[in-house]
Amino acid sequence: MQRDFDLVVTILGAFRDAEASTLTGQEVTKAVQELAEGDLPAAMVEHHLEILADAGLAKKLTEGTTGQDAVWRITWKGYDALEQDDEDEEEEEEEDDLDYDEE
Repeated sequence: MQRDFDLVVTILGAFRDAEASTLTGQEVTKAVQELAEGDLPAAMVEHHLEILADAGLAKKLTEGTTGQDAVWRITWKGYDALEQDDEDEEEEEEEDDLDYDEE
């Protein structure tokens, strides 16, 4: 399974936008599926949660629990990555505006 950067950003955004400081895998999957276009398998979200943890962007709080029952939270690095993505998008929009103004 390949890494899907858009899914990574969507998962991090789900943590940021949640009312609670932690989410179960099931809650993350539900939030992501509501935002995703088309059918997104829970296994794909679970895989991306695991690689987010490998990268230090999310943390599993329940050892020994796997899949949809695990409890997760975003890390400081996860917030930083999400903010960087937002800044990159803003820069792209500014560049697009400049390109449009030149025409």
